[in-house]
Amino acid sequence: MLGLRNLLSIFLLSSWCYSLHGQSVHFSQPSGFYLDSLLLQLSTETPYTIRYTLDASEPTASSTPYAAPLWLHDRSPQPNGIAEVPTNPASMAEEFRWRMPQGQVPKAVVVRAALFEGDDRVGQSVAAEYFIGAGLDSIGMPILSIWADSAGLFGYEQGIYVPGKDYDQQPFVWQPGNYYNEGPEWEREATLSYYEAQELALQQPFELKIHGGGSRMMPCKSLRLSAKEGLGASRFEHPFFPDRDYTDFKRLVLRNGGQDFSRTLMADVLMQSLLAPTGLEYQSARQVVVFINGVYWGIHNLVERYDKYYLQHYHTGDLEAVDHFEIVMGYWPSEGSSSDFEALIASLPFADLSDAAQYTAIAQQIDIQNFMNHHISKVYGGGDDWSGNNEELWRPQQPGARWRWLVNDYDDAFINPEKNGYGHATRSDGVNWPNPEWSTRLFRSLMQQPSFAKQYKRVLRQHLDTTYHPNRVQRAIDSLAAIYRPEMERHVRRWGHPASLAQWEANIAQLKAFAAQRAERVWQNFNEYFPDIYLPPNEVLVRPNPVSEALLVDLPENMSGELAYSVFNANGQLVQYGTWTNEAQNELVVRDWPVGMYVLRMVAPGFSLVQRLIKK
Repeated sequence: MLGLRNLLSIFLLSSWCYSLHGQSVHFSQPSGFYLDSLLLQLSTETPYTIRYTLDASEPTASSTPYAAPLWLHDRSPQPNGIAEVPTNPASMAEEFRWRMPQGQVPKAVVVRAALFEGDDRVGQSVAAEYFIGAGLDSIGMPILSIWADSAGLFGYEQGIYVPGKDYDQQPFVWQPGNYYNEGPEWEREATLSYYEAQELALQQPFELKIHGGGSRMMPCKSLRLSAKEGLGASRFEHPFFPDRDYTDFKRLVLRNGGQDFSRTLMADVLMQSLLAPTGLEYQSARQVVVFINGVYWGIHNLVERYDKYYLQHYHTGDLEAVDHFEIVMGYWPSEGSSSDFEALIASLPFADLSDAAQYTAIAQQIDIQNFMNHHISKVYGGGDDWSGNNEELWRPQQPGARWRWLVNDYDDAFINPEKNGYGHATRSDGVNWPNPEWSTRLFRSLMQQPSFAKQYKRVLRQHLDTTYHPNRVQRAIDSLAAIYRPEMERHVRRWGHPASLAQWEANIAQLKAFAAQRAERVWQNFNEYFPDIYLPPNEVLVRPNPVSEALLVDLPENMSGELAYSVFNANGQLVQYGTWTNEAQNELVVRDWPVGMYVLRMVAPGFSLVQRLIKK
């Protein structure tokens, strides 16, 4: 199970943690995975009494005193304990209601020990955890295990994970419950252990709180993890995300999938992965299995958190010198101020952006390309919960800095391929959620400027042909689903969401059906809403270029009749020829061509164009 070198490193890591807290309780076996039962010895060089627990709870004066080695066994057949604590009320809509686990959930043994002089504890407790049995050995994802005081998580008065007292005191208020409380009194000290390939890679104390907005009502909550110097370390130091070149993180989030929790768990992760190459600021993600106090808690998406520490990777100024805010039916700054952006939006009804000078003044305040990329992602995603909600913007506090959008919250995307995205994005009579008039004002105003409108159309077409090409999106779905699939049955038995593994597979199939249809529907939708936006009469869009499979060619929109084309290789030899018209999508299949450079020549009455092509 564990190599000698890794056992040694884990033992040293565990010993380091204990000495960090000034403890002198020693464990004879390191935290880790074991196929069979094991004998654990606890020892101390002090005259004090060792007391211990086996369920991650803090030892007290009434806890069992250590007197002889402990035989530790697979706990999974034992009662489910905290896994059977309802985490939202029975009045919750059935789609999101907490459900009793199906059978016994997997469990690890968390041994927590402390020294006592009589009834008084001496110093802090220490702990180790043991994943025992073939069932736990079969978990292939990284494991993130959390230990915290159970009363602070699940207790009626102060439990942050349950409806609790707050729900009983105001059951008719929208989404009541302890889990909606915020502030220092609703934050909990905890310890995490992170395992890669079943080997302990990181263990440290941290601060834990419930994360998110409406997703707090889900039976499985999103959790925010904050490293605190006062608890032992100011950063989580580990390469959690292979696509990042930095390995230190101040805050991380264990996301429950938001509104997608009962569907696929992966809608937001999917969109963020698709957008990673576009230059947008996105959240890296890693799929992990979570245990809380030794009890299986299912699949979560471990992601970066948007805050000043994240943004420090994208600017050269001081850590604090950023403006960062969320749009949640209003403007909610988390760093700096949103006042300049609010003033920009407020000025738009009095601006005429068809005037180049006025457009330039706006374009100097926002990153136009970033806005287009982000806006198109929301339209393509087909969700409802934007543009007056779930938007995040930032900029460094530096001269000439422009507002940029952060890729955020696509939990309700990839559902309805027929969604009227541009109707949603251009609504001017909205008052309430999700798209009040002020939230669509920027896009509507920018589209008054012909140069912006034409550029937007070009960028949209490029994204539909590349970023959101059906084949690319479907491959991304398959790749992600292959990560979740081996663990989904166990996750479904734990939460009852989705209702079954077969239902989850059906939901994944729906994602792929969305991908097959959505790009073409978005293009039709755009042209329905903006029929008068024509690209220059002599402009031909050849996409993508470089190309590996097939070229798509858009002719000038006002061209009639046939356009003759011919393709030559680098030696001047004719490779292919034919004609295209504006009455159909023109395609040039190149997958069987040798890699290299080609020349495409196009001729029609009053028109000719030569363009270089790269076959990759």
